[in-house]
Amino acid sequence: MLLNLFSVRTSDEELAKAVRVALLKALFASRASLVMGAFSGVVITSAVVYFCPSPWLIAAGALLVLTGIGRIASFGLFQPGSADAGTIKWEIIYQFGALAYAAMLGLVTFLTILISDDLRLHLLTAATSTGYAAAAAARNTGRPGVAIGQLLICALPLSIALLIQASVPSIVLAIVNLLYITVMVDITLRTYKTVLDAFIDRQEKLRLATVYERLSRTDPLTGIDNRTTLKRNLEELLDRRDGQIAVIWLDLDRFKQINDTLGHNSGDEILQSVASRLANLAYPSGKLARFGGDEFIIVTPVKDSQDAMALGDRVRFSLTEPVELENGPVDISASIGLSISNEYSTADELLRHADVALYEAKAHGRNCVQLFDPEMERRLLNSKQIEHDLRRAIMNEELEVYFQPVVDLKTLRVKSFEALLRWHHPVNGSVPPSLFIPIAEASNSIGAITEWVLMQACKEAAKWPNGLSVAVNMSPALLNMRSLPTLVSETLLRTGLPPRRLNLEITETALVEDNPETKIVLESLKNLGVSLSLDDFGTGYSSLSHLCRYRFDAIKIDRSFLANVHQHSESRAVIQAISSLATSLELTVVAEGIETFDQLMYIYDHGCAAGQGYYFAKPMPGRDVPGYLERAERERAALAASLSGREDLDVERSGPGRMVA
Repeated sequence: MLLNLFSVRTSDEELAKAVRVALLKALFASRASLVMGAFSGVVITSAVVYFCPSPWLIAAGALLVLTGIGRIASFGLFQPGSADAGTIKWEIIYQFGALAYAAMLGLVTFLTILISDDLRLHLLTAATSTGYAAAAAARNTGRPGVAIGQLLICALPLSIALLIQASVPSIVLAIVNLLYITVMVDITLRTYKTVLDAFIDRQEKLRLATVYERLSRTDPLTGIDNRTTLKRNLEELLDRRDGQIAVIWLDLDRFKQINDTLGHNSGDEILQSVASRLANLAYPSGKLARFGGDEFIIVTPVKDSQDAMALGDRVRFSLTEPVELENGPVDISASIGLSISNEYSTADELLRHADVALYEAKAHGRNCVQLFDPEMERRLLNSKQIEHDLRRAIMNEELEVYFQPVVDLKTLRVKSFEALLRWHHPVNGSVPPSLFIPIAEASNSIGAITEWVLMQACKEAAKWPNGLSVAVNMSPALLNMRSLPTLVSETLLRTGLPPRRLNLEITETALVEDNPETKIVLESLKNLGVSLSLDDFGTGYSSLSHLCRYRFDAIKIDRSFLANVHQHSESRAVIQAISSLATSLELTVVAEGIETFDQLMYIYDHGCAAGQGYYFAKPMPGRDVPGYLERAERERAALAASLSGREDLDVERSGPGRMVA
């Protein structure tokens, strides 16, 4: 039993502070019971002294009264906050008072048994000491050392005094009292364990509740507020109505690519670094939150729109510095949308406007700041409607693949067709690809659309004469997918089209980011045996490096250079430079946008090997291709006649004509 006591005391000393404070408050909780106990002890001791006025009893009674008064005074001084401020000090005060009072009561009992012969006084003091011992053990269960100490100090003197008298009845009573003490010690220890478990369980629940409450308010990765707290903070700022509030919503550019390439641990480090930088700009006047993924929001008071835009620019500039990771520095940037409150703004409205402005920033090439205006929301709503209609169009087969011929300028024969997607909207009529293709890319519908176009184009091309190939445009969004070569291979197998008859056109803008995944995908496509063309050549800022880095078979001169070739010397210079460069690299040059005979002659004279445009034919449904090929072959000689005197043309000469469907 004593071993159990030592074990309990050891664990008691190691208790968490919160549990010790709770137990201490429980000890000081009931002042009324303490006062009643002290008053009862004083009354009984006074009665004993009255009937047995021994100097020893008088002295012991006086000490007991003083101790009781001291305990009552300590209880009066103790306040709930005292436990938090000085737990150990108040534990010592309580323990000293409790043990001192029990000792005085035990001493009174001991002296009464030895000095007085009055059995009534013996009974009165014995009942008082044993009763108080039981009450003290129950009251101080939260401190078993104090409880057992009071029990022993108060009740044990009774057994000692009875044993000193050495009569049979007194010895029997002494032994019974010792058994009583033993049982009370055991009960005290068991009760303490139960009470302690209850306190610990309660404190653990409180701790978990605190943790959960904190987690519900903050982002666990970065430690800043989450979206729920952010919205509450924004509502509080708006309720004050003491100035304009700006919402700055930013999204890290190409974060998914960084995360997939470098791993999620590196991605987490980047997010933590971004949060730290933004905190320096947002605090103390504003609030910062991670809104999910790689999106962050700053809410802060501003003077006006210029002040807000200046802060947006500082935010963007703060993210231009690379993040230092274990594997080296990583460049980051952000697209930023910004909205500003007026006297009627709500939190939901401000957040929606900032989100719309962020969408606009991404549409403008990323790494920029856009301030919301109502026209943005109108465009976005139109875009969302088109996105909805486009999904329906895919299911309702409103899309159709058209084909536009590409003509070999040496032989004037059709060498291939470019597959072009057309959308016949049941209400709005023909929707231009320049409108719905970017929306399909932004809404992740482009993958399914491209797969469908590729299948339809290859099916049609398999019906054509063996020498004709088909070109299909690949969205930049697909060039990071390692599954793209597998998709192309499976499509060729299912349609029976030889790989050499498939040409995949890659827009130059898809190569600007220089993603390693793109290079792997393009090399895999080349290994399949398909040919690759670089579309819209000359419109990017790093065209020459693209030709050196990737293996292309052809380049297509963007139609913008040919539109005013006879009016602008700059366009003529670009066409000549591209043709010369392509010849040196043994690449085929295809000119887009040929609409007049003069344009045809110009590109031929400057080394373009093939041409495409309305001069030869407009895009046509697949069912019209066979008829067009027959007419084109018949009119081939007529076109050659209009080029009389050109000995370098490998065609027969006959009457005038145009290869137009």
